[in-house]
Amino acid sequence: MTSLHPNSSLQKSVLDRIIPPVADLPGAGGLGIEKELERMSTEHHKFSGILFSAIESIQSRLGEDTVTVENLNKAISGFESFEPTPFALLLELVYLAYYSDPRVHDRIGWKTGPLQPEGHPLPPWEESILTKVKNRAPFWIEVD
Repeated sequence: MTSLHPNSSLQKSVLDRIIPPVADLPGAGGLGIEKELERMSTEHHKFSGILFSAIESIQSRLGEDTVTVENLNKAISGFESFEPTPFALLLELVYLAYYSDPRVHDRIGWKTGPLQPEGHPLPPWEESILTKVKNRAPFWIEVD
């Protein structure tokens, strides 16, 4: 199952309401970040299915109403009010995907590329490295 919603028109509209277009830069719905949203949804468990379920929830709140800015804002606000945790995850997912795009970097003046002086990309972080340390008892004294 894809994490993207089959109603791509509604999905693009929702993404554009989250991050609207600015001057010559499209919003999140028009920037073409679907592949990045899909990648993040499959690689990061906390984002698994969030985009699909969020669009489903917003679509159900719209009902048979025509998708206008006003109706979409009400549906998104309802989703935010009644499902705050999934809404926060949706925002995080969209912001991460949007702000990882080089066109956005250019627009806002972010320096892109590897952070190391030699330009060597860092390997992905392996959380299991910290397993032993996390299981150790504290070696410090708590002070009030």
